[in-house]
Amino acid sequence: VICHGATRGCHWAMRKLKHHEQKLLKKVNFFDWKADRNIIEAKILRKFHIEKREDYAAYYKLATLVTQLVAHLRKLPASDKDRIKMTEVLLEKLYTMGLIKNDQSLEDCVALPASAFCRRRLPIVLCKLKLCESIPQAVAYIKQGHIRIGPDLVTNPSLHVNRDMEDHVTWAQGSKVKGHVKEFLEEADDFDLLGN
Repeated sequence: VICHGATRGCHWAMRKLKHHEQKLLKKVNFFDWKADRNIIEAKILRKFHIEKREDYAAYYKLATLVTQLVAHLRKLPASDKDRIKMTEVLLEKLYTMGLIKNDQSLEDCVALPASAFCRRRLPIVLCKLKLCESIPQAVAYIKQGHIRIGPDLVTNPSLHVNRDMEDHVTWAQGSKVKGHVKEFLEEADDFDLLGN
């Protein structure tokens, strides 16, 4: 890259690309920089304490597919039976998954962010339910086997918790953390302290 004329303004001139350079750059889109998305991605991975980047990539892909589906649905006429049925199914599914706040309008789905999926991960739900103080602490409790959903013990921090499952998140049976919490709240039962 060369700059001609320091006093009368810069005119950038670039040499002609060689054949192999043109081949390499043929499929590159210079208008959509992946580096910009990487900064946002790194912030979200850090904020939600996501250990596997592939999880966020899957969330991003799902959010993109949902927004594309909503765009296609909005192109159909409002009185179309297929549009009405597909809209109801989509809104019900997204609402039960906990990704949107109400199941009445497509407006919540127009720009569904990937972070909506991140907010439904088990560690985030644990912090929201006030079972843990921080997300790293919640991840540690999950990996150590202190958390169960219903009767099932959960050791996977990337588990997606829908609205129905959220009501059944609790401490695992025989968990030491559960014992400490009960002692602190003065709700400890002698039978539980025996380790049964």
